[in-house]
Amino acid sequence: MSDAAVTRPRLRLWLALLGAAAGGLLLDAAGPGLGWWPLAFPAVGLVLAALWQQRGWRGALVGAVAGFAFWGPHISWLTLYLGPLPWIGLSGIMTLWFALLGAGIGFATDGLARLPVLWERPGVLLVAQAVTATGLWVLREGLQGVWPYGGFAWGRVAHTQASGALAESVSWLGFAGLTAAIVLVCGLGVSAAFLAPGAPARLARRRETGRAACGGAAALLLVLVLVPAAPLAETGELRVAAVQGNSKSGIFDDRESGDVYRDHVTATEQLLDELEAAGDSVDVIVWPENSAEFDLPGTPLRGMEVAKLARRAGAPIVAGSILQDSDGSYTNSAIVWGADGAAGQRYDKRFPVPFAEYMPNREFFHALAPDLVDLVQLEYSFGQRPAAFDIETADAAVRVGLAICFDITFDAHAEDLVRGGAEVIFAPTNNADFGRTDESAQQLAIARLRAIETGRALVNISTVGTSAIVAPNGSDLAALTPFTADAMVATVPLVEGETPALRFGALIAGGWMLTGGAGLVLGWWGRYEPRRARRS
Repeated sequence: MSDAAVTRPRLRLWLALLGAAAGGLLLDAAGPGLGWWPLAFPAVGLVLAALWQQRGWRGALVGAVAGFAFWGPHISWLTLYLGPLPWIGLSGIMTLWFALLGAGIGFATDGLARLPVLWERPGVLLVAQAVTATGLWVLREGLQGVWPYGGFAWGRVAHTQASGALAESVSWLGFAGLTAAIVLVCGLGVSAAFLAPGAPARLARRRETGRAACGGAAALLLVLVLVPAAPLAETGELRVAAVQGNSKSGIFDDRESGDVYRDHVTATEQLLDELEAAGDSVDVIVWPENSAEFDLPGTPLRGMEVAKLARRAGAPIVAGSILQDSDGSYTNSAIVWGADGAAGQRYDKRFPVPFAEYMPNREFFHALAPDLVDLVQLEYSFGQRPAAFDIETADAAVRVGLAICFDITFDAHAEDLVRGGAEVIFAPTNNADFGRTDESAQQLAIARLRAIETGRALVNISTVGTSAIVAPNGSDLAALTPFTADAMVATVPLVEGETPALRFGALIAGGWMLTGGAGLVLGWWGRYEPRRARRS
């Protein structure tokens, strides 16, 4: 059978555009805040079906529609105080990545269907197309997480499962692996639906192949649902408290210097009153990002006050503060403050947010939006200190890992925390700039999955919420109502060792990316080699 005689089914452009838009919207609904996690499967399935075997520019156009339908509502929280420009910029970049994904999946699946060695073997073609599409999806998520300006590791398919039935499998697969599993399940179904019909004998094979693909996808899903989180050895327990001051800590909030700090002092005093009344105590207290405002070590009165609270609690306080180093650079930091009134261990945020905590290409962007660029007055440097260190408690030293705000979204940082020996993770943050939008719920979902992936309890504490202490299996040990001044207390396990996700996660991600690239090369071969053969 010649290449010309083989039909390669694809959706008409208008139907593909509708399917892509519906898929993007459903993918947003699958994640926080709606949290309708089962919708991830029809969402990914619709996007893949819209892209399947699309030629040329159509794949890119359909991918762009899917991308904007997802990213537009997903990060609409950017418009709350800053207007449409930052939202348009970030949505545009993320949509471009989806357009490239669409071009790649359309090109590769069409090219693979042209290879005689594949279209003569429906089962091999089905798997090759599904695996290639999965690899390209993982590659797109990986690239958007590193470029441009350090990347935006947000909006991954895995994030939809933070409160879903597949959440615990992330401890075995990692974020990229969980995304791959979901996309592969959907890709097998879509590939089966689009297998080209032919002679009756081939049609029978197509049906058998489709049934086998659906059975394999169902089996994979069942395994992912049933698998428990990977077990790790517990070395002890830590009694931890976290304080949410409910502060006016957003960029445009009307406040005086010291208000945010004072809110957290007051909430901590109330916490200690309640602990003393109940005859209870804690081993460590965690404050949110920016809770101690500017230069806590250089403000003696505040330092003495925090030390007094630490003495009263019999526990160190981990406070967030903006610091200036001797070279004039600024860091967004967390400092351990003990009863002696001296600054102890310190962590500096490793992934400051571009266009918020530093301004890349300032002169260029200032010419486009001077008022917005001028809001970014300090240029925070990228932290270089270890992400994990010992904190001395009343009983023993505890190895703690720190991740400030968006640090928690980056896979490389999670690896550094665990390989640095962290037994528990503290994730202080400040979500005040996003009000009551979905941003804080999205960030907590990522932190929840990170706790499962690393096998560590995680303390996600915000100035305003959403705040929770998360167990290694992803369940809440304690949680606070957003926009209330309060504190939460829980006993968390201390854990050592690496989950399979941490040990092999980079290999899993890299393997899928290479598979996507290999499928793209084979798709190119399928599209162009037969033409060369006919010309020769």
